Amino acid sequence: MLKEKLTDTIGLLNIPGIGRGRFHRLVKAFGSPSAVLSAPIHELQVVPGISPALASSIISQYDRDKALQVSSRVVELDWAALFPDSPEYPKQLLTIPEQPLLLFRMGQAIDEGDKMIAIVGTRHPTEGGKRFAANLARSLAQEGITVVSGLAEGIDSAAHDGALQGGGKTVAVLGNSLEIVYPRSNRALTARIKEQGALYSEYLPGTRPDPAHFPERNRLISGLAEGVVVIEAGKKSGALITATHALEQGRELFAVPGSPGARMSIGANALIKSGARLLTSVEDIFEELPRLKAGVAVKRFTQLPEMTEVEKKIVGLFSSGPLQIDQVARTLNLPVAELMEFLLALELKGVLQEVSGKRFILSEEFL
Repeated sequence: MLKEKLTDTIGLLNIPGIGRGRFHRLVKAFGSPSAVLSAPIHELQVVPGISPALASSIISQYDRDKALQVSSRVVELDWAALFPDSPEYPKQLLTIPEQPLLLFRMGQAIDEGDKMIAIVGTRHPTEGGKRFAANLARSLAQEGITVVSGLAEGIDSAAHDGALQGGGKTVAVLGNSLEIVYPRSNRALTARIKEQGALYSEYLPGTRPDPAHFPERNRLISGLAEGVVVIEAGKKSGALITATHALEQGRELFAVPGSPGARMSIGANALIKSGARLLTSVEDIFEELPRLKAGVAVKRFTQLPEMTEVEKKIVGLFSSGPLQIDQVARTLNLPVAELMEFLLALELKGVLQEVSGKRFILSEEFL
C-alpha cells in the first residue's frame, strides 16, 4: 500500500508542469495521486490551473514503470518515505507554505514534542565564528534542544558537530538526495548524524547537489525550528534566504553581531538593523523563547476545558510552537475573520495566548 502511494506520488510529480501547487489542487479534487492518474481528461481540466494541454500530459506522460523503479530504489535504500498525512511527517512543516509533498528520512524520527533551533551561516567562516556556532549548539543540546542545519561546510557543520559533542540530537536538511554525501568532507559527520539524529531531503534518489536546490532546502530548515540563528553571513549568503523564510513562517530570528568592517558580518549585522534579535549567548534564545529552557516548571490543567472539534484542530497546530494567524488560516482553510473568533474563544478559555507579531502560542497551563 505504501509503495503504491509512493509510486503514484513520484509518477505524478515527475510529469512536467506539475509542481507543489497543482499537485495539491489535483489531490484535493480527486482524493489521491492514484485517482488523479486514472481520471479522464475532461475531469482533469476542470481543476483550477490545469489547462487542456496539461491534462493531456497527465494522461500521456505518466510513466509508471519509471516511477516504480524509483520507489523500489527508495525501499532498497531503506529510507522512510513521509507524506503530509504520515504519522512521522514533521508536524512543524504542516504549517509552512509549500510544505513538501514527499519527504525522505534516514535516522531517528522527529518527536512531536521536540524543541528545535536552527543555526545557519557562511560556508567560509572565521575560526571564531565556527567556535561560536559549535559552542552555541553544544549549549542547546545540553538543554535537550535539537539543532537543525543544512550540513554545508563552515557554520552548518560546526553546529551539527557541536550538538553531537553536547550529547544531543541534530537534524540535517539536504539539498540533494540522502544517499549522496555533500560535501564529501562531511562523510564521517553524516554517519554520526544518522546515528544521533536524522537526515531529511525532499529529493529523489540520484539527485545531485544543485544551486537551485539550496534555497528550496532552506525553507525546511527554518520550518522545522522555533527560531533561526544566523552566524557570519555575507551580503548574498544563503543564510539570509533562510532568515527570510523564518520571518515568513513566523519563526523567531536571531543574529550574531560582528565587526562592522568584516565581510562575513555584513548579512548578520543587516538582519539586526532590520529587527532580528541580537544574540551573544544561549540565554538570549531562552529569554525570547522561555519554553525551550530545560527544567522550566510547567503547570498543567487537571481537567481540560470543553472545546469544539474546530477548536481542538486549532490547538493541535500549536503543539510545535507559536504560529501566525495567517499560517493557521491557510492550514485550516478558514477565513481570517472566522479564525479570529475561534482564537478569541480559546484565549478566553486560557488555552492560547497572543504574543508579538500577530502570533498565538499555547498558554503554559496547556503545554
